[in-house]
This record gives sequence, C-alpha cells and structure tokens, in this order.
Amino acid sequence: MDRRTFIQRGILLAGAMCVDLKSFAHGVEQMGKPKLKIGILSDVHIRKDNTLQPLEKAFRYFRDNNVDGVIIAGDMADYGLYSQLQKLADTWFKVFPDDKAPDGHHVERLFVYGNHDMEGYTYGSFKRDYKEEERPTIIKSQAISNDRAAVWKQLFHEQYTPFYIKDVKGYKFVGAHWANWTSMPGLDNFLTAHKSELVGEKPFFYFQHFHPYNTCSGPWAWGHDDGGSTKALSRFPNCIAFSGHSHLTLTDEKDLWQGSFISIGTSSLSYIGAEGARENTAPLRLHADIAPQMDKLNTYNGKQGMLMTVYSDYIIIHRREFVHDHQLGPDWVIPLPASAGKTLTFSYRKDHTEAPEFDPQARATVTQAIGKDRKGIKRQQLTIHFPSITSQGNHLRAYDYTVEAQRQIADVIETIMSKNVFSKNYYMSEEDDKDEVTCVFCAEELAPAKQIRFIIRPNNCFGKTGKGITTEWITIKRESEI
Repeated sequence: MDRRTFIQRGILLAGAMCVDLKSFAHGVEQMGKPKLKIGILSDVHIRKDNTLQPLEKAFRYFRDNNVDGVIIAGDMADYGLYSQLQKLADTWFKVFPDDKAPDGHHVERLFVYGNHDMEGYTYGSFKRDYKEEERPTIIKSQAISNDRAAVWKQLFHEQYTPFYIKDVKGYKFVGAHWANWTSMPGLDNFLTAHKSELVGEKPFFYFQHFHPYNTCSGPWAWGHDDGGSTKALSRFPNCIAFSGHSHLTLTDEKDLWQGSFISIGTSSLSYIGAEGARENTAPLRLHADIAPQMDKLNTYNGKQGMLMTVYSDYIIIHRREFVHDHQLGPDWVIPLPASAGKTLTFSYRKDHTEAPEFDPQARATVTQAIGKDRKGIKRQQLTIHFPSITSQGNHLRAYDYTVEAQRQIADVIETIMSKNVFSKNYYMSEEDDKDEVTCVFCAEELAPAKQIRFIIRPNNCFGKTGKGITTEWITIKRESEI
C-alpha cells in the first residue's frame, strides 16, 4: 500500500469510526517532512496597546513553530485608523524583523483588509472612544480608506492591489482585499487570468474577509458574501479558502466545509461571537413577552487561530486558543488532492460520526428560586443542572444541549417547551469546559403545568443527538414557598 492510499484510507476510517484525528495525524507525520507551515488568524481588531498582547503571542507561537507565512484574513485595525494598523505592523516586524524567522528564512505576510480596516470609524465603538468634535480630524488624518494603497505601501513595503498572488515554497496564495458588503468584484476575472498557475491537484490557498456564501458554518452564518466568490472558487476543486468576519468558534466542526472546494472559517483573535438560538445567547422566544431567563454568555475572552502544516499527501489544521494555550479540538486532516474522498462534507461527517453521550452515572437535577431574567424582571425560575460532556474516555464532546420541559396528561407525556443551551465554555478547549451546565425556565413559561420533568439531550455540531437523561418529576412550587 503506498503512502497516499494509506492516508486516504485513514481519513475514511477517521470519519467512520471517530478515530482521534490528533493521534492519526501524529502517526502519519512520521511518513514525510512538511512542505509548508502557515499561521492563520483573522479579526485581530487592534485598538490600543493592550490589544497587542494576543497578537504578539500568536506571532511568537507561529515563529516558534517555524512557519513560512502568516495569513490574516482581515479586520486588523478596529477603527480603520493608520495608527492601529501601524501597531500591527510594528508587532509583526518585532517578531519577524525584515520578514525573517530567527534562522533567517523568509516569512511571507499574507494579509488582507476587512470591513473594519475600511470603515471602522463609522461604527459605535469609535464614536464611544472619541468625542464628537475630535472625530472629523481623526478620520481626515488617519482613516486607512483615505488612501488604502499608500498606507499598505508605507506600512508593509509592498504595492497594494485589490487581489494578489504570492508563491510560498512552490504553493500559491491568493489574497482578496475587502471591497464592499456584498461581493468581491473582479475575483472571477483575476482567477481566470491566473488559471494556469492555479489548476491541478496541488492545492492553492485563497483568503478573503467574509465567508463565501453557504460554505463554512452554513448559510446561517452572519457575514457572508452574495455567493459570487463561492461560484468563482467552485471552478477550482484544489482550492482551500480561509475567511473570518463571523467570529464563530473553532470548536464548531462546521468551520470546515467541503463542497466543490474546501472553505475554512478562521474565527477571531479578538473575541468569539456566540452563535444564536440558545437560551444563553440570542434565543428563539416562544413567549415574546418573557425575556430570556439566562444572561448572554460572555465569550469575549476567546482568542483563536490555526496552524496549517502541508505535506505531500495531506494537510493538518491545528486549532488553538491563545488564552490558556490549549488545543481546541482534534486536528483536522485534509487528504490531498483536496477533492479526494469527500469525507469532509457536512453530510458525510453527520452520517459517520457518533452522537455525544452522557456517562451512565450522569444525573440531572432541578432547583427552584426567585431570580431575574435578562431584562432584570424578577421571576420564579427552575434551573436544570447537568454535567458537561467532553471526550474523556469513549465520549465525544457535546456542542450544545436540548432541554425539554414535559408534563403528563393521562397516559400521554407532552413536551411543553424546548430550549437549547451552550455550556459555559463551549468555545474553549475541553479542559476548560468541565463545569456543570445549567438551563433556566421560568414558571410562567411552563404554566399551567404543576407536575413537570425535564429531559436533556446532547447534540454534536451537525445536529446528531445522543440519549437523554431525565430529572425526577417535581412539583412547581408556589412563589411563597420559595
């Protein structure tokens, strides 16, 4: 069996059997030397000096792992100001002086502008930080969008073009700067002009700020384009695209999408944006007059990035957070050619991965108390407590949980209300996500039920649901009894 056959069979096994891809990747790494290493970031959002620490930490991590280049997929300067982008450039040259690693090899800058770089001074955070009378002068003297090309030349010492192509150790990288909130005008023409450099089985790497429509994280992801880049890139099955903007966590397996090409969400080095439709994010409300019973999760301490290692026959994507320096999940392994096997599609992974399961000894309990909803209104609340599921032992990590409130009428058990909830640190590494999980209902949401129980079911990122655990039947107390 040759090396490529071995790797591709291993990928199929990993998809079907839920093999630890980290262990698999470690094994196949012994079969060849890396061809290329690339650090990957997005949404750095530099404001003041105190926002530089995660950036410098990430750059040093990439340097210490001997990268050949670093992608930043947009939103470098939070307010779109020259002084902020200068801080980023100064940090780069501090870690990579003259674009060189300590051993002297060249480290390629693979940066593009995002929406904040072009118009961040129009957003509320800029207006909160600067007095109204100061703003016109600051915008006139510092806005990058006044002359994006001149700023790029001055800070990064290279010509600015809306699209560019660079060669890094024989691999092509195509960068696309932010143009507008809808599309990437001129992308298809640019790719056509460089088609002879890009076609073939060898992968090339593309990066823009917002997600190509209906790729990584699906059509529901906030901040994707109009589909033009998806159409343009679909002509190149060897394309591996990176994009940011949505700030979605790398603990979500949907950040890796395979269709006519591969699209990967890069998350954010500044903060994580919590996905909606959960009681502790932006829930779906069945009772419009009742606010969410849980506070919105504070995910602003999430600072994430990736390290990509390219081999002859596969690519490994290492997902990392830069707060505790922990791995965010098993390494993603992409077989080459990138179109081989199609084992990374959402549908394949949903069909061939197991659902997360509670430990057989896991128990769920209910407490009752007077608390406050998200609007500060006092409510009679029922809090369901249950353990977080990580991949300890034979378990797979849960992405979120569905909690159903049930009542019994005669011999029929009826679901009154259902909520989804994230664990407190679902966006961090497993070792930082072992705290008890809670979900809160209020008595008014459950009326007129008196006797009630709750069933909790764990879900993976693709909506595959494990067996539930159920609380005891309880009586909803009168408010005076609490």
